[in-house]
Amino acid sequence: MAEVVPFRGYRYSADKIHEIGDVVTQPYDKISPEMYREYLERHPQNMVHIIKNRDHQNAGSNLRQWMQNGILKQDDSPSFYPYEQRFEFEGQTLSRMGLIGLVSLKAGSASVKGHERVLDEQLEDRLNLIRSTESNEGLIFMLYSDPSRGVEQLLSEFKQNNTPVTELVDDYQVSHRLWQLSEPGPQQQIMETLNALPFYIADGHHRFRSAQLYFQECQEKGWEAAAEESFDKRMIALFDMEGPGVRVLPTHRGIRNLKDFDFGTFLSRLEPHFELQKVAGLPQLKLELEKAGTRMGLVARKDLTCYGLCLREGMRSDSTFMPTITGPARELDVNVLHEGILSPFLGIGPRELAAETHVDYFRERDLLVTGVEEGQYQLAFLLNPTSLKQVYEISERGETMPQKSTDFYPKLLTGLVLMKMEIHR
Repeated sequence: MAEVVPFRGYRYSADKIHEIGDVVTQPYDKISPEMYREYLERHPQNMVHIIKNRDHQNAGSNLRQWMQNGILKQDDSPSFYPYEQRFEFEGQTLSRMGLIGLVSLKAGSASVKGHERVLDEQLEDRLNLIRSTESNEGLIFMLYSDPSRGVEQLLSEFKQNNTPVTELVDDYQVSHRLWQLSEPGPQQQIMETLNALPFYIADGHHRFRSAQLYFQECQEKGWEAAAEESFDKRMIALFDMEGPGVRVLPTHRGIRNLKDFDFGTFLSRLEPHFELQKVAGLPQLKLELEKAGTRMGLVARKDLTCYGLCLREGMRSDSTFMPTITGPARELDVNVLHEGILSPFLGIGPRELAAETHVDYFRERDLLVTGVEEGQYQLAFLLNPTSLKQVYEISERGETMPQKSTDFYPKLLTGLVLMKMEIHR
């Protein structure tokens, strides 16, 4: 099973940084060009100078300088960092309580299970950043399943009796609060429960895989860990999937740059496999997506024509449809889209997805539809969210989903706490 331990984290000094919101960011892969420019302007020590710096050597130099100058200070005691997020979701105020710690990279694949495929270009970028900074800045969002909810209860009790070391409201009006838990007794209780369980990656597959690869590189060089904080562990944020505040949003797809594309021909190729329910506009399509059996919505550039797509009876068991996908993975809408539509009918396979030549990803479906209306996209595919049950089943089977199959909300901030590696060379 997985092994999680406390650590001496680095945090922004309150004496040097008066507004923590000026220096923390959304995860690196959620930072748009506009957000990037905004973060650069907010503060010279904003975390974007590390995690989105194209010059990885400069990123490492920046981080070392901030630590030497006391911008980032290391805590005196090994700690877990309880982390609470409060947010609005579909008219409800929700919260989730987890903790930040280090997970060992020495255990086998059964201890930490992922569900999404990684892309080589993003993987190499994250690996080069680790090589330069020898640190963990961004959090990997992981889940565990504990029906007794023992750890979450312990953290909630700790929260009631202690003052946060960091609190802020981010650009999306999500409240973030961080505590420091350094008492050995509660730490031991947490480890006794969590270290008997497997962990499941929600967000951060590229970051986790790059940490594994760097661990292998260090071993091959004969390097040794000089402290608990080193290359043999990775900083993560852990949340109980049984908790009420774990939410998954859909990620919609916009399709562009299709040569010689004919919408009528495309529909005729879909019809043997899907029932196509034409609807009058986007509001009706949103209602159609809520119906049982509807796998996704389709919006075409031509007059914003909208369809609900439902697999025809027998397709789930037809071995000629999505022939490489078996078991529960055939039930995933993202697999039906990628393996049942994009690859066979539009010629968008793994190579094209990796090259990012035809597909853009959207959380906001209205924004995507506007892109179709304005002619930026030839097609839009609107999806329902992947369920936590599906994430669990795919992870347990050791299978993977296409990239951007899940969008866990809200995101974890980068820069609340960091781990700097100590290495004997």
